[in-house]
Amino acid sequence: MNENIASEQYQGAPSVPEETTKSPQKLRAGKTSERPVFDAVVKTTKYLVLSLFLIYVVFPSVMKIYPRIQEKLIFLNFVCWPPFMDVTKPDELGLTGVRNFYLDVDEEITIGAWHLLPKSLIRNETLDFESKLSSGHPIFLYLHGSTGTRGGWHRVQLMKLLTSLDFHVVTIDYRGYADSTGHPSEDGVVDDSHFMYRWIKERSGASQVVLWGHSLGAAITTKLAKRLCEEGVDPHGVILESPFNNIRDAALSHPFAAPFQHIPFYKKLILDSVAQNNVFFTSDENIAAVKSPVIIMHAEDDLVIPYDLGLKLYKSAQQNRPEGSGPLQFVPLKASFGYGHKHIFQAPELPEIIKNFLGTCKRK
Repeated sequence: MNENIASEQYQGAPSVPEETTKSPQKLRAGKTSERPVFDAVVKTTKYLVLSLFLIYVVFPSVMKIYPRIQEKLIFLNFVCWPPFMDVTKPDELGLTGVRNFYLDVDEEITIGAWHLLPKSLIRNETLDFESKLSSGHPIFLYLHGSTGTRGGWHRVQLMKLLTSLDFHVVTIDYRGYADSTGHPSEDGVVDDSHFMYRWIKERSGASQVVLWGHSLGAAITTKLAKRLCEEGVDPHGVILESPFNNIRDAALSHPFAAPFQHIPFYKKLILDSVAQNNVFFTSDENIAAVKSPVIIMHAEDDLVIPYDLGLKLYKSAQQNRPEGSGPLQFVPLKASFGYGHKHIFQAPELPEIIKNFLGTCKRK
């Protein structure tokens, strides 16, 4: 009886609110569990503010104070992949009938070069390469773009294609690239290319000599072609692969420039200061003096140098080249093909395009 009364009294006792029953340890644990979320938000905010400060304040200021950094970002000669490639051994890249050699442009500059023979001449590896330049086979002076070396994978694949079509290929690394001495500049890399072209012409006899430039190399090629035409020694033909119209538009359109597109003073602060190093690469102006046959090829899905910039260069050539200049052609490559910036060499129609273009290039 007493037990039942005691039990009823216990069961009917007023309930104590749950929160008052929590121990001090549990209360502290609840507060602690909320703290990491707050700390994470604060930390993320700090990193975001710091990143924005670096992108929009520090980086533009450094570019303005030290414009030579921009020059390095244009040429990117310090970027090399794979990093330990030995350009003195082109045979290890799957090339045959190739010679590695060096030329002294002047007392301070020595450039590294390759000469690849047409497939029909690859019989004896000890043959005199220089004498074969007058064999009558067309000769391509290939001028590569920024970063890397003459041994870059996509560059080697194009060289293999050209030699399989029975053409000579001569290519160089400009000053400051790979095993060439010195430091690159706009006039410097054009001087190196000009020296190489004249060296070829002294040995080519009646063979056609055609310039082929890719990306930044297309800008170098256009300026070289202008110089040669002004000297009265027009190249037989000029092929521009994935070119841009001028370095300002190329820099504005580059993926790396995306964070700066909304800075009101970006053009003035960053791009205009490039001129302090005499880096212009105004291909849309230079092409006006090129009288040789010209073909421009550009993939619609090029994310490095937009297709529109190649089209702008073509339209500049249409409007400004002198009367009596050689044929001008623009070859668009559909985005669905997936050639992007570096893989036009994979286009199955490319051999036919090249052969047809050579047909428009008169021998001199």
